[in-house]
Amino acid sequence: MGDWMERNKYLYICGNSKCPENCAAGSIYDIFAVELILEIETDIIRDASCVLVTELGRDFIKSLLVNRVFTRDFNAIIADISNYYLGVPQKAVISALKDALNKYKLHKKNTTPNKSNDLLAQVGGSVSA
Repeated sequence: MGDWMERNKYLYICGNSKCPENCAAGSIYDIFAVELILEIETDIIRDASCVLVTELGRDFIKSLLVNRVFTRDFNAIIADISNYYLGVPQKAVISALKDALNKYKLHKKNTTPNKSNDLLAQVGGSVSA
């Protein structure tokens, strides 16, 4: 884990979705969460975690996310999860990432108005969870 306390360089964001009941995580949690540490200036995902029971599953999802540009690579990230992560909570992972993207777009819009239009254009307009 990196040193995320450098002021104004990183942002923690958490996306949520409903956790499916027919998976191990669903027997423990009602809400599925994907946590991201983003480098604010570049939108690069520097660290990631999610609510999966097994370490292998968490590590696999992390490997699909870390060092990708969250805004620019969003559609490719979703495609990779759809193609390579065949776990029961696949849709929950995707929905949680969409929620995180919506939160991030709102944050960018409220903190850097000049960049909000660029961000929306990069991800093809609005994304709903």
